[in-house]
Amino acid sequence: MAHSKSDQEVSDFLLRACHDLRTSARIVRTNAELFLKDGGAPRRGFEQRLGFIVEGARRIDLLLDGLASYSIALQTEAASFQATRADVLLRLVLTKLDEELRECGAEVTYWELPVVTANPDRLMQVFENLLRNAVVHRGPTAPRIHISAARQANHWLFTVRDNGRGIEAALLESIFTPFERLQDKERWGPGLGLAICRTIVERHGGRIWAESQPESGAAFYFTLPAD
Repeated sequence: MAHSKSDQEVSDFLLRACHDLRTSARIVRTNAELFLKDGGAPRRGFEQRLGFIVEGARRIDLLLDGLASYSIALQTEAASFQATRADVLLRLVLTKLDEELRECGAEVTYWELPVVTANPDRLMQVFENLLRNAVVHRGPTAPRIHISAARQANHWLFTVRDNGRGIEAALLESIFTPFERLQDKERWGPGLGLAICRTIVERHGGRIWAESQPESGAAFYFTLPAD
């Protein structure tokens, strides 16, 4: 029996998830075993091993959170759509991310956003993940993020633009694939944020893409149908 493309995508997704969980779990197990072998004695490398254990556990926790969010995104159905003020949702997201934004000196501006037919919780996920993406991949200066929307024929075009490090052209499509990560030495993530955005937007009947050049910031675009 021939397997469908969706079957292959699910298989690839599960294999990548298992690989990432196994890698982090192995870090925890190996360093815990070394710690027990030393009898807890405060020897050289003691703190480093504890650090590896904590970091491995943190990565497992982040990955499980990401998998839960991705699972919820996959359950987005039209029956849950309602008239939704995008600007109100954005303000709620900004309140939630206030501490993260202030820590890096981020400035978020936005123009008037429309009322759209959407699942409010899922649309909040899109804004949250795009804002977090801009913060994580910021450049040497404080993040400057601008969000806008414009009516185009039968849909709304949303734009989330930042002044970050930018993205190489060859990666502009793959960044929306689950577990694909841009190199970032300061902060590890599960690599699911943009995949979640794509899943949610597509289940609303829209599409999402990015335009960017290295060291020139990035612009993420997504569309939602207009009534």
